[in-house]
Amino acid sequence: MRISFAFIFLLLLNSCSSYSPVEIPGFDSDAFKKDRGGCNNYRITQFETLKKQKDLLLGASENQIIQTLGRYDYQILDKKNQKVFIYFLEKGPQCEFIQNPTTSEAMVIYLNSVSLTKEVLFQKGNPQ
Repeated sequence: MRISFAFIFLLLLNSCSSYSPVEIPGFDSDAFKKDRGGCNNYRITQFETLKKQKDLLLGASENQIIQTLGRYDYQILDKKNQKVFIYFLEKGPQCEFIQNPTTSEAMVIYLNSVSLTKEVLFQKGNPQ
């Protein structure tokens, strides 16, 4: 029986196209996703869990990050096609307009040029 290369390619493509979210013990992904901008102050209750488990996000793809944490609050395109995702964790001026200057706690995820997580930081306010 002869199997065509196109069939094998389609099988490989299909197996690579499914992304599973990052499993973070003790993290409530659905509730995190519903608290856009941290405006309901639910995300801040998961701050310690995320901070302790941030290494689980390293190496995760952009799609896995979005499946796990939901859509970012805003994105910055950095040098050399690198992306930065910002997730606010507590209520602040960003709730009125997402790019307002703020001192609210934020999780900042840096993705490299092939859209894999290279660094996860927690800071007060908007990234510079």
